[in-house]
Amino acid sequence: MTRIRNDLLLKCLGHVTRRSDENLALFLKRITHVYFQEKNISVIENLTDCVNLSVLYLYDNKIEKITNMSFAGNLTHLYLQNNLITKLEGVVALVNLNKLYLGFNKLIVVENLEKCTKLKELHVEYQELPLGEKMLFDPRTLMSLTQTLLVLNVSGNEIDSIKDLSCLRNLTQLIAKDNQLISMRELARVFSTLPSLWKLDLEGNPICTKPKYRDRIIVMTERLANLDGKEITETSRKFLQNWRSMKDVRKRQMSRQFSGLELGDDGAMAMMPDHSVLPPISGDYNGDRGELISAKSNKSFPTRASFSSHSVKPITPSVSVQRIITSNSNMQVDNRMKVTSPLQ
Repeated sequence: MTRIRNDLLLKCLGHVTRRSDENLALFLKRITHVYFQEKNISVIENLTDCVNLSVLYLYDNKIEKITNMSFAGNLTHLYLQNNLITKLEGVVALVNLNKLYLGFNKLIVVENLEKCTKLKELHVEYQELPLGEKMLFDPRTLMSLTQTLLVLNVSGNEIDSIKDLSCLRNLTQLIAKDNQLISMRELARVFSTLPSLWKLDLEGNPICTKPKYRDRIIVMTERLANLDGKEITETSRKFLQNWRSMKDVRKRQMSRQFSGLELGDDGAMAMMPDHSVLPPISGDYNGDRGELISAKSNKSFPTRASFSSHSVKPITPSVSVQRIITSNSNMQVDNRMKVTSPLQ
């Protein structure tokens, strides 16, 4: 394994060079970027003089722990992808950190970021998790990032729920590809708390196979401009929003109908009467018009079908009509339905 020493450090400073008469300690205080990627490094060490360091590249190494970072109070970008880190720790001093890249490590829990109150981007994608495990989030860490976190990448971590992320109300980009998300209802609840979200990537989740997945996601988000790497045009958004509104109207109308309410010809709501509570009227049943014709006055009285703006299919003469006999009459009824009216 490679150790971080001054000779290696001086080779990994990019285009910055040391003046011939410059003291080494003073020179190290002046540097802002260090490029230690792909150096087979196993331990972070010997950087205490780099107090003004703002960007540190340590990806593609063999680092197992984040250690010796007390000097890095001015660090804004830390790149630790593709290492062997098993626990997120040692970052208490990184109070000015803006971007943290930890993809392709062995993290199970996102934690210990309470002091990183300026963190804007967190990338923890594709961790090497034990069989049957999924990535978890410490609620204290999430609450500490409520105000600042804008970009979160949690792809490939067997996550089956993102309800814990609803507190990240300033989030603008959520990348959660190749997980186990399946509940459209949960997504709707979470997205209602993320008004600034404009980029979302859920490719590779079971939810993507649901009917009209893309349309439903677009409708439930206010400002989403990019879904699964594809742009959302304003025209398509307006169309889908109108479609959703019409669908909601139809659902409300159906709900009213099933609850016994109908719209009349004049648009007013009317309660559908039941045959059992209509006053008995003597007369004939006109199946073609859906009416009872009074035997005395020849007036037509509306039946249940005519109360609805959507008429039901009239009963044909071949359908047997139940004979109704009032309690105070012994009158016989022939093939036509005749009942005694209380008006007689």
